[in-house]
Amino acid sequence: MGIVSAQDYEKLSQEYRNELSREYKAADNPPLSGMDKVNFKALKFYDFNPDFVIEARFEALDNTQEMQLNTSKPLIQTYTKYGYLHFQYEGKQHKLLVLQAENLKNDPEYYNYLSVYFTDETNGKGSYKMGRYMELRAPLEETLVLNFNNTYNPYCAYSDRYACPVPPKENKLPFAIEAGVKTGFHGKLIKK
Repeated sequence: MGIVSAQDYEKLSQEYRNELSREYKAADNPPLSGMDKVNFKALKFYDFNPDFVIEARFEALDNTQEMQLNTSKPLIQTYTKYGYLHFQYEGKQHKLLVLQAENLKNDPEYYNYLSVYFTDETNGKGSYKMGRYMELRAPLEETLVLNFNNTYNPYCAYSDRYACPVPPKENKLPFAIEAGVKTGFHGKLIKK
């Protein structure tokens, strides 16, 4: 792993945030519609926090164990357990399950997408109540950096039109991640 400074991660996170807000504002992109799209200016984020740029160790699984996840609607989605990310925060060991969506494995554009769906102590108190997401790309190195400043909300945080995976119970982190996306957005939210 090359040496990357906190300033580099902060710059990369700002680029990520700008791009994510541009995607939400794009005329042809969900999840916003109608007046929400017209009023949207940018997503809300916590200030960049270098404490949440964390080195992790990846533990690969055999890629054969499937997992069913509930969604925000009465639907079930199937994932393969891809592996675990082991990391330390405030002197304690933690791990997060990495999943690969079964329906994307043969998709030429998204075949290498991996997902980390998690909850933490900010859910419902600054971040979206159901949890937040982090994307990774396969293959994963044995050592990698988790940048929680680059987390995002599922589409169902902005619209009830979507069936979003509920983070697995084992991905509940027992501390507040005051980094990444918050609830809501800059601009006037139109209540449905």
